[in-house]
Amino acid sequence: MNKKVKVDDLAKEIEQSLKDFQGVTDQACVDGVLDTAQEAVKELHLAHPAGTPVYQSWAKYNKGWGMDLKKKKSSVMSIVHNKTEYRLAHLLEKGHALKHGGRKVGETKAYPHIAPVAEKAEKELLENIKKRVENG
Repeated sequence: MNKKVKVDDLAKEIEQSLKDFQGVTDQACVDGVLDTAQEAVKELHLAHPAGTPVYQSWAKYNKGWGMDLKKKKSSVMSIVHNKTEYRLAHLLEKGHALKHGGRKVGETKAYPHIAPVAEKAEKELLENIKKRVENG
């Protein structure tokens, strides 16, 4: 974009260009966070071993994954969580002791399914935002 500007108006033009670019970057951040969170939710729906003989009843757990998007003036945040079976997420991720103490092999085994998705989402977030800023 070539535009002739007088020296007296140069500061105003630079300021306007920076404001326009800030609007583009703000929207790119919101879109990047939203898309990354939606992708993480999709992966969490598939990450837990539901459907195996031991976990046939975990379909409700898998369906419970969702996200909330929170916007403030200078930031955007997405929270990915299990809305229906939130109490089980930590127990399944880390394993747990039995009610009467101890751990039987196989019954309280940890199934890390959240941490790998979270790590992948962290890596993808920056790439998603960069891609959107470059495309304008």
